[in-house]
Amino acid sequence: MASLPGLDLDTLPTLAAQVRPRADELRWLDIPWETSLGAGRARARRLGRPMFLWAMNGNPLGCV
Repeated sequence: MASLPGLDLDTLPTLAAQVRPRADELRWLDIPWETSLGAGRARARRLGRPMFLWAMNGNPLGCV
């Protein structure tokens, strides 16, 4: 079994760059999300657009 590199001050910048989201992966942050169902419905109606509803139950990381 191959050994994994340790995490120290020399390897931290490289590892952080590998897991940091790229700019194209953060485009969803540019969307003016509504956190209120009522406000979202009103905005969709006003703009004449469909509404995207994201609903979930449980831990957002999938840890149950």
